[in-house]
Amino acid sequence: MIFPQKKIASIICCILIFCCTRAQTTLSAAQIKTTRGTVIPFSTAVQKDSLVLVCFWATTSDVSINELNAINAKYEKWKQGLSFKLMAVAVDEGKLANRVKALANMNDWKFDVYTDINGELRAALHSGNLPQSLILKNNEVIYELSGYEAGTEDYLYRKLREIAAKK
Repeated sequence: MIFPQKKIASIICCILIFCCTRAQTTLSAAQIKTTRGTVIPFSTAVQKDSLVLVCFWATTSDVSINELNAINAKYEKWKQGLSFKLMAVAVDEGKLANRVKALANMNDWKFDVYTDINGELRAALHSGNLPQSLILKNNEVIYELSGYEAGTEDYLYRKLREIAAKK
């Protein structure tokens, strides 16, 4: 026989678990902000692309910026050999988020830059460390890599090609 307190506690736990799982943002509904200031769902940004490289970064992380600069140096060549979308998604909040566009322009990045305004995309993709790169195919995370050191960008490109080749 279950005591009334245990029964009530069990019901409360079930309700909390249900509410928490319902409150989590789905990948397609996660809101991101363009450098022009428009807030869009992630699904809109990737609707035409089946292969996406998402690079989470921060304006205060030199390692993140080094990674994006290294990718930028090879980006045009990469695009000639492979059809994919690159999204640099800043995780900055508050006043730091205002630096995203200026930093992207200063570095002359050729790829799309966004801000994860409420951390929704990062939560939906279960991203933790910075910099973090994730390869998505048809909105499913296929590969992820945390951290950066010189040459890692070449490894990411090889992974993109490998994943694109698989049907």
